[in-house]
Amino acid sequence: MFVVMLILLGACSPGAVDLTYRYVDGEEHVYVMTVNASSEWDIGGAGAGSYRAVFEITETILEERPDGHEVEVTMHPVEIEEDGLPAPGTADRTFTLVVGSNGEVEDVVDVDGVPAIELDPDELGFIGTYRPPLPLEGVEVDDTWRSSQEVQLGQVFQQVATTGRLKALAEDEAGSLASLSYEGGGPLVWTTALPQGNAEMTGSADTTTDAILEVDNGLLRSAVSKTDGRFEVRVLPEDGLPITGTLNLTLELSIERHAG
Repeated sequence: MFVVMLILLGACSPGAVDLTYRYVDGEEHVYVMTVNASSEWDIGGAGAGSYRAVFEITETILEERPDGHEVEVTMHPVEIEEDGLPAPGTADRTFTLVVGSNGEVEDVVDVDGVPAIELDPDELGFIGTYRPPLPLEGVEVDDTWRSSQEVQLGQVFQQVATTGRLKALAEDEAGSLASLSYEGGGPLVWTTALPQGNAEMTGSADTTTDAILEVDNGLLRSAVSKTDGRFEVRVLPEDGLPITGTLNLTLELSIERHAG
């Protein structure tokens, strides 16, 4: 019913609307994020694995800075299920970001009080990935916008180009709602843990996302995304020579904000 309402009201666009995230110092928002990952690899032999992870995320708005707002995020794992593929973030984690009004990550300040640049790349997984990028100016229904972001933190490099679209507008008790969709991707270089040992991975990833934004509040209500990645892998076992191979990864992520 909600999706049908969005489609019907999308034809009645009132004109250009401004889509921005709003940050109020001291406000706290709680989300639940569910991650399902599955992977197939041929690295010294064929294999496959998966994991499911559920996190409670508490976002606290700290203070405004010249380049954005400083935001503290705490991720608390609620449920972890592993089947041959290690899940990242199996312990509580708190990190601080500087985030712009359209959701771009301007800076990763620290993780558990340690400067981000000093951390292992695995400790930086999921940071800033749940906030879809918004347009820098007003848009109408069916308008699209492009955003590009480069991330260089230690051995992790990602350059992501994304096209967003305002699919529809609607109203409910929270005010105006915007239904958004995204397609994007780009090269990705990172390191992670695999059953065979620590792995250096080079490849590319493509992502599609659907999200609901509360326009008046400037808050993300919910989002679902799917990422497909293809990588050339070099594994560095603790004992023995490096092993090379390939890996395909599918990552499905959903996030929903608790009301109240």
